[in-house]
Amino acid sequence: MAIARTGVFVDDYLEYSSTLPAELQRLLNTIRELDERSQAMINQTRQQTKYCLGLASQGGAFSRKNEEEEVFDKLRKDIEANQDSALSLCTEKVLLARQAYDLIDSHIKRLDEDLNNFVEDLKQEGKIAPDEPAVLPPLPLVPKSEKRKLLYGTPQSKRIDYKDRDWDRERDRDFELMPPPGSIKKDFASPVELDQPIDPNEPTYCVCHQVSFGDMIACDNENCQGGEWFHYACVGLTPETRFKGKWR
Repeated sequence: MAIARTGVFVDDYLEYSSTLPAELQRLLNTIRELDERSQAMINQTRQQTKYCLGLASQGGAFSRKNEEEEVFDKLRKDIEANQDSALSLCTEKVLLARQAYDLIDSHIKRLDEDLNNFVEDLKQEGKIAPDEPAVLPPLPLVPKSEKRKLLYGTPQSKRIDYKDRDWDRERDRDFELMPPPGSIKKDFASPVELDQPIDPNEPTYCVCHQVSFGDMIACDNENCQGGEWFHYACVGLTPETRFKGKWR
């Protein structure tokens, strides 16, 4: 009987998760596309800013004062428009990443539920002791002080490749040139706060051996311990000092 029930649980879960790869791939492809578009806008803003500074340093590059004001006014509007568009795209990426997280989390919870139901069947059939603990304990709630906040320019996930770090740092510097999210009066300007349980199997980082939350920074030292990622507070960093000098 237990073997038959196992087959039912497996078949049901495989059917339930059959669309997961395609759905996840669609979300990740969209995030990649949005990332490329936002990076192109950031690069264009950088070029426009350099051009604007170059014109300002030349002084008498224009024959008429009105002509100079018109050129700078147009450049300013173009730069602001690119910044707004880049922020909108980055917000979309955050929301899509949240969807991907929730999608995977729902499948993990369904699997946990099926496993525990299977254990209950085994108990009823006398295959295991009635006081045998559940396969997986209930997920702990996130403490108030450690609620995850998805913020602009603060990726939570671990970087894939060492060679990407310089590019990531350059991108973070570009975001510092943008106006703060609060200056753009849109509904999505406020951080998205996640009040949800943390998977006990989720990897831990930093010297505090806790999961990823808030702002984190990667260590470049090849002998670095602690998963190579550290919370700002644990290493004495702030968003203003993260690129200044070395830290330990």
